[in-house]
Amino acid sequence: MWLWNEFVMAKKNRKPGSSWQQTKSSLTRDRIIIATLECIIEFGYVQTTMVRIAGLAGVSQGSMQYHFPAKIDAIKAAINYLHIKRLSEHQKGLAEIPEGLNAVAHATEVYWKHLNDGHFVAYQDLVMAARTDPELASVLRSSYRRFVKAWRSEILSQVPEWKKSREQFELICDIGQYQLEGLAFGTLGRQIDADRARDVVESTKALLIDMLDKMK
Repeated sequence: MWLWNEFVMAKKNRKPGSSWQQTKSSLTRDRIIIATLECIIEFGYVQTTMVRIAGLAGVSQGSMQYHFPAKIDAIKAAINYLHIKRLSEHQKGLAEIPEGLNAVAHATEVYWKHLNDGHFVAYQDLVMAARTDPELASVLRSSYRRFVKAWRSEILSQVPEWKKSREQFELICDIGQYQLEGLAFGTLGRQIDADRARDVVESTKALLIDMLDKMK
């Protein structure tokens, strides 16, 4: 279901005016990219192979290799898609602030929710694999930096007064971001239960609100 929903969204986002052949080729590429992410979630990075990706995408080996000659090529495209998807969902969540809710509390909840979906599961598996794969590590590093820069810019566009203390703002973001990401990693391995995780999220939220209020 996750794979099908992703493919439907990719299909809707195709630009009008393309020829049938171009559209068909683009949709095939989308299916391969999404299947790559699905394989990573289901089997892990090491067990994600060209054969498995092609099988899940429903394409021939020839078509698979036409679009992506090697596994790393499919992985790079999947990471780029993952980056765009995560950023889009995060920006949408930030923009939908419930009436009366503190903006920092809302941003914390949005990021925590964001860290508990299928995209983050795939991302974490890639991070683990990158420890022994320099090429993958390089691709992930640049993608992650773009993601962080983009979503923090989005926050600053909503609260422009924080730009006056940019260095302090970045440090506070680091504290909140890495605490939540570490917590999410712990919950993926079930080392931390849901109740304890919620306590940590609430404490993080209170800490960030206090630090940002003092920054003003």
